[in-house]
Amino acid sequence: MSISFECQSCGKKLKAPDSAVGKSSKCPQCGAKVTCPEPIYDAEVADDAEGLGGVAFSGSNALADLDDGSPYALKDPDPYAPPAGDAAEGPRRPCPMCGEMILTSAAKCRFCGEVFDPKLKKKSKKKYGADSADMSAGDWVVALLCPGIGCIAGIVWMIQGKPKGTKMFGISFAVNAFWTVVQILLRSQMNPQGGP
Repeated sequence: MSISFECQSCGKKLKAPDSAVGKSSKCPQCGAKVTCPEPIYDAEVADDAEGLGGVAFSGSNALADLDDGSPYALKDPDPYAPPAGDAAEGPRRPCPMCGEMILTSAAKCRFCGEVFDPKLKKKSKKKYGADSADMSAGDWVVALLCPGIGCIAGIVWMIQGKPKGTKMFGISFAVNAFWTVVQILLRSQMNPQGGP
């Protein structure tokens, strides 16, 4: 069997054997490069519904019972049934912290982790170990050389509940106060008369 196709450049009708599929050659008329395409197979028309796909149907029109022409609708619509997890749950309300919908009886938001129950809130406070109570060498360097940054870090750590936050703030504040006093004394020594 041969494959018939046309040259894309000049439109000449070409024929090639089945073994030439995907191979390229030159058009004998214009010399352009042409590639032999895959053969196109036409579908066969069936004479009757019997024997389609090798399946024999009973009756003369086996597909007639699929659509009787009536409008589509549910015969007995089922009432809404919530998923299994929501059946026992009650009404919902927005979380005051993040705004996500949570159960009205929830003690903790599952999205942002905010605890609403005062007893659980006390228990859920983060417990920091001994490593967070002592200041590291880097903390000391920041507290002594950059007391402004040390004060800010100490305040942040106090807000987080870390014990070393108070130490960091206290040491940084003391160092800052010490250098302020030193500056005042040096300025007063430079200008003993109090003038500019």
